[in-house]
Amino acid sequence: MIDANEPRVLIVSAADSRFLPLLQGMMDSIAPVLARPNVQLACFDIGLDAADQRWMAAQGATLAVPGTHFGLPQNAHRAALRSFLARPFLPEYFPGHDVYVWVDSDVWLQRPEVLDTYVQGAMATGMAVTHESERAYRLQPWLLGWTAKHFAIGYGPVTGAGLLARRHLNAGFFAGRADAPHWAAWAQRYEAAIRRSNALVPHDQFALIQAIHCGPPGGRRLETTLLDPGHNWICDRGVPMWNDDLHAFCKPYAPFEPIGAMHLAGPAKKIRYDIRRTGGGTFSTYLTHGASPERPAALGPLEVELLSA
Repeated sequence: MIDANEPRVLIVSAADSRFLPLLQGMMDSIAPVLARPNVQLACFDIGLDAADQRWMAAQGATLAVPGTHFGLPQNAHRAALRSFLARPFLPEYFPGHDVYVWVDSDVWLQRPEVLDTYVQGAMATGMAVTHESERAYRLQPWLLGWTAKHFAIGYGPVTGAGLLARRHLNAGFFAGRADAPHWAAWAQRYEAAIRRSNALVPHDQFALIQAIHCGPPGGRRLETTLLDPGHNWICDRGVPMWNDDLHAFCKPYAPFEPIGAMHLAGPAKKIRYDIRRTGGGTFSTYLTHGASPERPAALGPLEVELLSA
């Protein structure tokens, strides 16, 4: 029975058959949360085969095919790109929930309770998202240049420079209250960036950054809960350590705080890392759900899928 005092939460992701092993790891990691009566799961089907669709349905997931928006041609973009386009419209795709939590399929929760932090933040301010200002993240000149280029292309040189100077936010894991003004502001900023750049990505994320920092066109900054990077750790930007006392991946500096959510963005899905341990020594593993010094992951999630095909 659903507690009337608890918000109705929908967790949403996207996957095709190739990325299903990543999605399965994410789902395994949030199993305690999915067991709650007020929490449900949905997924954008961007290329699941029939067997995978049946498996997802058996897990209780609602499947949807992402459509198009902003008057763009129906067949102009493949489904994977349309899943980015659809994110500002989650309450329209899946009505009837109080909070929508987006979790990329290459994210897994080491501490499932971190999801509650996102939900609470969204209930308090409208949206919760993690910033990327983290001392352990390495400087990547190519990434800085790429970001600056796309801010300039999508938002103009002056506005783009202003956004580049603000805290960068990661849209791979966020929560939004159904009635929050962030959704409309995001859609407005996204449409303008698409019209200017003729590209859907990376403006799915960059437009959200603009919406949060600047508000809707002609509006003011939107109050938003900004969470510490430990709530959405970009593994390739800062390789985590292993806390032997807590038996968990942790930030790579004292006091070695455990990481709430591990994000295998970019190359982290394909790299086997040498993980330093707080007790000394290292172990080699892919950073997939369930990996540990006792059970290191010998295959990356995409390799597992290819070998089992």
